[in-house]
This record gives sequence, C-alpha cells and structure tokens, in this order.
Amino acid sequence: MKNIETKWLKDFLTLAELKNFSHAAEARNVTQPAFSRRIKSLESELGLELIDRTKTPIELTLAGKQFKTSALSILHQLDEEVKRLSGSSFDGCHTVRLSAVHSIAITLLPKLHSCLFHPEKNTRLSVVANEVEDAVELLIDGKCDFLFSFYEDKLQVAPYRSIHLGRSYLYCVSAVDSQGNALFDLSADNDVPCLDYTPESYMGRIIQRTNSHLTSNSVCSSSMTNFIKALVMQGKGISWLPDYAIREELESGQLKILKEREPVPIDLYVYRYYSRLHESCEAIWSELNKICPIEDLNGESLLSGKTI
Repeated sequence: MKNIETKWLKDFLTLAELKNFSHAAEARNVTQPAFSRRIKSLESELGLELIDRTKTPIELTLAGKQFKTSALSILHQLDEEVKRLSGSSFDGCHTVRLSAVHSIAITLLPKLHSCLFHPEKNTRLSVVANEVEDAVELLIDGKCDFLFSFYEDKLQVAPYRSIHLGRSYLYCVSAVDSQGNALFDLSADNDVPCLDYTPESYMGRIIQRTNSHLTSNSVCSSSMTNFIKALVMQGKGISWLPDYAIREELESGQLKILKEREPVPIDLYVYRYYSRLHESCEAIWSELNKICPIEDLNGESLLSGKTI
C-alpha cells in the first residue's frame, strides 16, 4: 500500500488550483522548500510525475489531471466517513455531484432517475445546472463526478471517459394560432422574426457550423434554451429547439415544426474522469452503461420512444 499522507493530497490540490509553488506554499502555511519536498514525496510514492515544472504557470501532467480527481475523491470520502463516525453526516449518505447543461438538467435528468438514485447505496444527488462552458469547467476542475452535456472534442480523450446518451435534434418550431396553424410560414415569408442563440453558446456554434441560420430578422438572442422556448411559445418568432425540451408542447399542439428546415442533430453525453470514483458513482456509471446509448432511430425522439 502506498504511504501517502493526506496533507500531501491537500498540498497537491492547492498547487493544482494556484499553479504556483510559492503561492501554494503560502496558502498551506509552510515554507516553499518544505512544500516542494512534500510534492516530490507524493510523486515519488506514486511513481508518477504530477507537475510539469517547465511551464509558467505550472501545469498538471496527464497523470496529474487524473490523480487530481482521485485526490479529491479520497479526501471527500475520508471527510464523509469521519462525519459518519462522529454522527454529523447526512444519514451516512454519499453525495454524488452532477454538473449538467440547463436544458439537460431540466428535461433529461429526471428521465434517468432509475440510474441516478441508488437507495441500496445510500446516496444523494447534488445537481448544478450551468451554461455549457461552466458545466464543463466543473468536471475539468474535479468539482463534479459526472457531467451531462453535449459532444466536446476535448472530453472524448484521456483522461476522460464518456457514454453516448443518444442523438437528439434541433427542430425549427413556431407557436400556433387559435386554429392550430403555425403563426409563421417560412415558405411564404423569408423575413420571419427569429430568436437566435448567441454565437458563443453551444447551440449557437452548432447553428453556425451546420449553416442552419433561419432568417436575417433576428429579434432576440440568448444562450438559454428555456428562455428562447418561452418566447417562441409567446409567438415572438421562430427558433431552433431541441426535441427533448418540446415534446409535450408538440404533442399538445402548442408548437408546430416548420418542415422547410431540416432538423439539426446534436449528440448528448455523460462524462467523467478515468480515475476510479466512490462505489456509489461507479454503480451509477454501470447503470448508465446498461441503458445507453439510447439511439434516435427511425425518427424516434431521444428517451421518449415516440415519433416526432
């Protein structure tokens, strides 16, 4: 068994955050030489180089990035066990930390409840919903166990693992009038008001990449899918919306798909680090592996089993 001291793990995590030996040593209230020796001791015990000291500011090596997740998990589990033994824990539960894109957190995570909740494992969930970039950063920084998001090049390679949840589609939709007809007609009017995603947002980048711009009459832009959906429902214009966010509105006839525009595919994933996580997290990962990917075949909408 490796002879690793918990203070070394805290030293390493502080250095990973501050990216500077002197600043990290000050934060840990030790001299820089002593701090450097402790980091060296950790690397020696692991037989791994965790820090790339040739960079300014310093960077973690690939092994360092992977071990960062392990260090966070070890300290988190140790803290929970101490709380359990002292009687101050939340019924002895392990907290599984999820980071998710807003629209996925609202519409898809509840459909995965059978995978995410494990009463026999005595777990509870902590879910943080964010913009795509912020949600991704939580995983990169080791501040969540799982990330539910879209396809990301940088997360498809080590030190990350992923499960393809399935393929969804962006549909061009419009609100309807009292007779149930679409308020806007792209075939008759090329100047229909449209609600755009901001260029820097994930959806905005997809629209740009696939050259799926709707019209030049942009009346509003936002990075928030649910905000755009609300404006579409109010009849302010047309927009692209993901099928998983508008299933009920399509089935009830509140929204109509404008067939003049081909659907735009988007792939959804759950990501994690390669490093082994708490047994509760590993159980969730195993369950997700059993049911995914849930492919969108023959026009069937993701996770719905129904046809749009």
